[in-house]
Amino acid sequence: MTQAPGPRSWPGTLELLARDRDRLVEDFLQRLRALGHYDDELIPADDLRQTARDTFDLLTRRISGLPVSAHLGDLATRLGVRRARQGVARDDLLEAVRLDFRVLWAGLVRAGGVDSAPTLVLHVEEILETVEQFISDVQAAFLEERAVLERDSRAAAAQAFARLLSAGERTPEVAEEVASVLGLPPHGVLEVTFVAIPPEGDRPVDTRALSRAGCLTWEFNDGVALVRDPGRTRSPALPEEPAGARVRDVRGLAEVPSAIEAARVLARYARPGQAPVSPEDVWPALARDRVEALVPGFGRRAVERLEALEPEVRVRLLETLSHYTGTGSVKATAAALYCHRNTVVNRLQHFREVSGLDPTVPAQAALALVLFADRAPARQGRAGG
Repeated sequence: MTQAPGPRSWPGTLELLARDRDRLVEDFLQRLRALGHYDDELIPADDLRQTARDTFDLLTRRISGLPVSAHLGDLATRLGVRRARQGVARDDLLEAVRLDFRVLWAGLVRAGGVDSAPTLVLHVEEILETVEQFISDVQAAFLEERAVLERDSRAAAAQAFARLLSAGERTPEVAEEVASVLGLPPHGVLEVTFVAIPPEGDRPVDTRALSRAGCLTWEFNDGVALVRDPGRTRSPALPEEPAGARVRDVRGLAEVPSAIEAARVLARYARPGQAPVSPEDVWPALARDRVEALVPGFGRRAVERLEALEPEVRVRLLETLSHYTGTGSVKATAAALYCHRNTVVNRLQHFREVSGLDPTVPAQAALALVLFADRAPARQGRAGG
């Protein structure tokens, strides 16, 4: 009767494992495909196959205590750097590399034969240490290269953005040149937000986090500008306290510098704790300040007459004006202010007698809005002052 062969020796098992490399590679690739992280557009198939061959050659030789060539010796560094440059996610990379232990263990069980478990258990620690060291080296190289790429990318983007903001008459031409570096479409529809910084205040936003989220950022002395493609990135979460402004429908990179300057001006009319104001929210106050700068004393008499009223009376008139010009409806104004329709009519009449402006006449209502834009209490639901 022939006696069944016993378990193979450890050196014999490792020798068979080395001969079984092609099967290890196929097992690894099959498991990797099951994860679904990589595709041919991200990493070519021949890259994955050759890397798997080199990896199992390296791990097998290290477990066996055999010398390692220079090519295999720096495999972990080359792999980490290459995957970083290919844009692989860190977690996907680590999950793929951790397959190595499972594939090696399955190969050792095949190579060891029947009753090989005691031998494998004796050497499991050195197998784990070898694989974990390889994973650690790959991860370190990956993170270091990604940090370099991010620094280079941020530096290049900052230089390109600086060129755009200072291009002057050459803005359209420069916008075409820097679009690819900034990662924004030269002719797409963009959105610009400016978050003001209070004097002696802390920076209200994390510009690095916003950059990672797809926003282009630029820090000024008085605040931070954010530019994003609303079709590709979500609106960023901004702190509630600082005031800010937002300009939508910016047509292409060439309009970004002027949109940023507009947002900086608009932010002066915003109130802390409110959502960023839009041009539609604050145009009356903006128009008043621009006209007053051009025409000294503009609307002065109307303002002085209203200022001469008792504070409570003035507040009621301006509150009524704000609601009525927002809806054009006496009924809606009365409902919003919890008063009778006749009360609204009387207040509008009183305002007309004092200021000389009739809110029921569109042209005069517009002028009243401009003159008393930020003197009236804000209506509920409005984002601006």
